[in-house]
Amino acid sequence: MGINPVFFKSKFLAIILAGVFLLSACSGESSSSTSSSNCVGLVCIEAVNVANAGNPADADTGFGAVSDPYAIGKYEVKVGQYVVFLNAVATTTDQDAIRDLWSPDMQNLKSYVSAVGLITRAGLGTSTQPYVYTEMVDSSLGANSGERAILNISWFSAARFANWLHNGATASASTETGAYTLNYATSGVFTKNADARWWIPSEDQWYKAAYYDPTKAGSNKYWKYPTRSDAAPVAEAFPGGSNSANYDSSPALEGKRITPVGVYAGSFSYYGTYDQAGLMWEWNDAVYTDYDSKPITRSMRGGSWSLGMINVSKFGPRDYEPSYDDDDSGFRLATTRK
Repeated sequence: MGINPVFFKSKFLAIILAGVFLLSACSGESSSSTSSSNCVGLVCIEAVNVANAGNPADADTGFGAVSDPYAIGKYEVKVGQYVVFLNAVATTTDQDAIRDLWSPDMQNLKSYVSAVGLITRAGLGTSTQPYVYTEMVDSSLGANSGERAILNISWFSAARFANWLHNGATASASTETGAYTLNYATSGVFTKNADARWWIPSEDQWYKAAYYDPTKAGSNKYWKYPTRSDAAPVAEAFPGGSNSANYDSSPALEGKRITPVGVYAGSFSYYGTYDQAGLMWEWNDAVYTDYDSKPITRSMRGGSWSLGMINVSKFGPRDYEPSYDDDDSGFRLATTRK
């Protein structure tokens, strides 16, 4: 694990049918949330506006202050959206960086994680036999299998998805320039370009969307958990109650841990984001350095289906090399206010 985060600020290093879960995900939502479906090229990504620009930092951690309004994904990026991305940019390539946008682990999940994989790949990746990516159907979800959160995402895969959106999300849109200038890199630390239209959220942007609530009683307007609660969420099967999440390897989700996004319908942040307390760890853009101040790792935040309490709370960031990907790593993106 990395040491000395560049943006360290203070005293802490810190089976439901479609109609049911899609309608419930919109019910009871904070009146502060302004949600819109942002369609770019081949995909639409629902985002919520994060207002209250110039908010103070969390007095407990020093994180969360953001000077400008922005929008952030209401949900983690989904399997269906990622399949479209792969079939647009990764059908024929001799670049490892592009081939690695898909992992065999997206197809062959451990049985205790999911009885059904997420995405298959067929073909040879040549002009005559291109790769074809297909969503795998979970019989308990049917046509809603694409609503599951995508996994095995490295920081680089998230950045390439952001570049693709920045450039119009078409079959010809570049994954290598735009929000980030990558040029097929698979290692190293890269920073966001100033004109980015979609990007991996900064740690403060991610943190504010998860924990900040200007209506919270008291002087410090940050909840401890992303479910508008200072009490830990209950790790249980969806839809759960008003404070629950898919984290800590809940026995109730054995073999079906990769849930659709937003199915914990009563558990959302002040701004209306879902699953920041569970499902997948999510990349943010904070950089950690070694003892010689060399940038080496990137930050992740939030709960995941696999691990427990400390990472769900605002006191629990993690960091990994940007090439890290596993069955509990995912992402959501930020964008300009809509």
